Amino acid sequence: MGVVTNDRPGPLDSARAHTLSFGGAESNVAIGLARLGARASWVSLLGDDPLGDLIARELRAEGVTVHAPRRSDRPTGIMHKHRRTTGMATVTFWRAGSAASGLAPADVPDALLATADVVHLTGILAGLGPDSFACAKDTARRARAAGARVSFDVNHRAALWRGRDARAAYRDLAAAADVLFAGEEEAAILVGAATPGELAERLRALGPREVVIKRGAAGAFADDGRDRLDLPAVTVDAVDTVGAGDAFVAGYLSLRPEEASLAERVQRAVAAGAFACLSSGDWEGAPTAAELARLGEAEGVRR
Repeated sequence: MGVVTNDRPGPLDSARAHTLSFGGAESNVAIGLARLGARASWVSLLGDDPLGDLIARELRAEGVTVHAPRRSDRPTGIMHKHRRTTGMATVTFWRAGSAASGLAPADVPDALLATADVVHLTGILAGLGPDSFACAKDTARRARAAGARVSFDVNHRAALWRGRDARAAYRDLAAAADVLFAGEEEAAILVGAATPGELAERLRALGPREVVIKRGAAGAFADDGRDRLDLPAVTVDAVDTVGAGDAFVAGYLSLRPEEASLAERVQRAVAAGAFACLSSGDWEGAPTAAELARLGEAEGVRR
């Protein structure tokens, strides 16, 4: 969806300049993967409007393959990010009736699933409505049948689930996943509050082979049934934490299990999430592999 943000923190009624970009958990992950050298495709629907043009063009410019038919009867969604202070923001969404909210199983090509190593889904798609949830479930089923690994990030948005049972939907998608990502509070929605290790164990009991608990400034806890590890976060002076979780997911998924250990994948995830916090925007701070290697350099200037 399009993203409108006031240029300088302060009351909205005194803001005279705004920036226009775009964002969304799935597109953020796709860009993060492409920057780290992975082949990435993004599937959605876009309105036949200037925002749709912007999103498709910029994703392609980032090296992401775009599968997003244009809808003349539905607009591209939009969100407004009001930065009241440097550390306080309010985000408002206008996505009811948007093009993406009408995504159906037929919009996810079988041919694309057949060539995928990993198919990544989030709880946001599931939360857009019953049809979107059905699309997420069907995509997971077809991906598994095609031999792809299914990745699911809970990415809970409470406002999307008013009057509906998020827990049941998330547990269904967790059962269909090979890899599950969740924050501690998100994991508790599925299996109740517990320590990170207990959360991972309970989540693995639902079906996924790998569980990664995103803990923000506390790091991450991961369990793949063979190894369990608790990694601290990389300490940075954060500028903007929006999109850090998506960069984390991209970092983890960018390394294949057959080529890297669980520790190596989580270490890259933690580093990518930290790097993303050093820039403003949903996806703009996602690092390349070369940039990740420079994280923590004492001077930070390369001449």
